[in-house]
Amino acid sequence: MITTVTLNPCIDKSVTIEGFTYGGMNRIIDSRIDPSGKGINVAIAYSQLGGQALCTGINYRVNGDLVEQRLDKAGIGHDFVTVNGEVRINHKVYDRSTQVVTELNESGHMVDEDALVRLKDKLMVHCRASDTLVLSGSVPRGVPTTIYRELLREMSALPIKTVLDAEGELFLHGLEGKPYIIKPNLFELETTLDIKVTSHQDIVNAAKVFLDKGVKIVGVSLGSQGAIIMDEHHGYYAPALKVDVKGTTGAGDSIIAGFCLAMKEGLNLKDMLRYGVAAATASITREGTLMCTREDFQKILPQVKVETLL
Repeated sequence: MITTVTLNPCIDKSVTIEGFTYGGMNRIIDSRIDPSGKGINVAIAYSQLGGQALCTGINYRVNGDLVEQRLDKAGIGHDFVTVNGEVRINHKVYDRSTQVVTELNESGHMVDEDALVRLKDKLMVHCRASDTLVLSGSVPRGVPTTIYRELLREMSALPIKTVLDAEGELFLHGLEGKPYIIKPNLFELETTLDIKVTSHQDIVNAAKVFLDKGVKIVGVSLGSQGAIIMDEHHGYYAPALKVDVKGTTGAGDSIIAGFCLAMKEGLNLKDMLRYGVAAATASITREGTLMCTREDFQKILPQVKVETLL
């Protein structure tokens, strides 16, 4: 079983338009609402791929029931720390003509220290029954940027693999907790290391920086260019498949779900990348924040080609 942590849940309101006009009229072709959050997305994707997941983290009294109802519908267990406030709203504008998503995300309501203490207690219990812990996404006000480092260190005594997917100071501090896997996207990679990536070799060199810090596996999502995965001895690249993109939200979360499934099945690094790219591809063919399904994943998996980088 995997346990995922979502500290800043949200409700994604996704709209589809044809030809975005900045400062002008944009007519909505379609819209949908999905209770979400990166850890929640990972859990749903992993569950729909055939794994077992549990969600914990922070939830809010106002509209928090929508988050839990989505998990209940998916058959996923959850054990949140519920606090005062309202689940934030994230607006996703998908331009069908360019396949570009514009996001307007709220920051999240205040969380106090007592809630974090209670969360750590819950997490210790659930991690004892899990083989993988996924820490991903932003944090609301009141939560320190060291939180992922703290959680990683507290769980370090347990025989559990840890995955970190965050950005900025959350990511930098989280690295000090020595996660087993990190999954930056290209933007996060460039901003964290203050570099400009122009080639796969640049990514290989950047990944080695993280491997030298104690990370065991580095997965880098490249959006429409595919993804790269590396460990101390091997590196692989998988180009993106050409599909009808209906929504990119949750693609990175699906990559993580694919990685976790591959680890559960005892597969090697090359197959981890295949699983991750297949899961992400299966997700972007679905609207809004709908995640990959097992059926689509199995159809896409044989199409994923992997190239050896080192």
